[in-house]
Amino acid sequence: MKKGKIFAKVVSLVTFLVILYLFFPSINELIQEPPTLRSFTIAKNFEFEFKRVIEIDAMGTYTINITIPQENPYQKVKVVDESHFPKKVLEIANRTVWSYTFTGNAKIILRYSGNTSAKVWNIKDSLGIKHIPDDLEKKYNHKEYLLDEHNQKIWVINPQPFKNVTLNITKDKKSVVDKLKAIYDIIQSNYQYVSERSGLPQDAITTWNSGEGDCDELSFVFISMARSIGIPAWVEYGLLYTGTSWGPHAWVATIIPTSKGPVKVNIDMTTELGEENYGRGFLIRDPFRITLWEDDGNSEHMTSYYRFIVGQYTNLHYEDKFEVIKALKSGEISIGIEESRVPQWVIIAAVASIVIFIIFIIIKI
Repeated sequence: MKKGKIFAKVVSLVTFLVILYLFFPSINELIQEPPTLRSFTIAKNFEFEFKRVIEIDAMGTYTINITIPQENPYQKVKVVDESHFPKKVLEIANRTVWSYTFTGNAKIILRYSGNTSAKVWNIKDSLGIKHIPDDLEKKYNHKEYLLDEHNQKIWVINPQPFKNVTLNITKDKKSVVDKLKAIYDIIQSNYQYVSERSGLPQDAITTWNSGEGDCDELSFVFISMARSIGIPAWVEYGLLYTGTSWGPHAWVATIIPTSKGPVKVNIDMTTELGEENYGRGFLIRDPFRITLWEDDGNSEHMTSYYRFIVGQYTNLHYEDKFEVIKALKSGEISIGIEESRVPQWVIIAAVASIVIFIIFIIIKI
């Protein structure tokens, strides 16, 4: 009788250990990436249509260059010119431009329609800076300027002054994704968002010292910090749907090296400034944005993007209005809040307790 019980216990124990072995990959994954206790959702897809009316009052002759969105993995956009003015279609610095020349006042009416999709990058195998492609480092890891109305340079992206502070912030972070998150967190914690300013944006150092900035200014700070430690980053310009209307916006694009190759990602610096840091802008591209152009590392090209009205004119008044016709969200993506993740030691302790308890029950039966 005793031999039978011992045999049954051995069989039960061996069976349990086999089951434990089979489930070990799942248990290890749970330990490496514990669940989050809180999450938020974003829409997966967005179908839109809106009318854009650009009115210009000016004395003189001028040319207005409007950047037309191109198709990419996250957007399909069609633009129809309803004003039917003569125009040139130009390809300038990897952007499509509709170029109009007017004398006096003008009113351009454009209708945008299409669909966009969200993207969340959940990168767990990020490598270090040394794995970043050399061509991207050469293309972006330098300072950039905008020319003002007097052709004076405004160094909006300036990595060198940020090097020491960024090295200090990221010194304990090994991977590129962790270094980027450290930069993101320090800006989120210490800066306030101000609405789009008129005129050219201020430079990154001025924004850093003032503690506030608009979308492109805060992006310039992030980019300057990233470039200062060797991570290529650049501005992505576009239009953003705010829930009631559309308007110009700017956010960050950068690269993360992984074991499967480099991955291009987006980071929006203005999503949650002044609120609790849930990471809503980090490695998340919501579907409510349209990319118009990405900085290519060339200061003249970036200046050209900002100088979309050129010519001989005075008393310029420019107004850009948007009328929403269709705004349909569909699908949902749930995103866990990193700060609410269950500590690893809790998972390890729970798994160990369950294993010990089951072994104890098998032995005592």
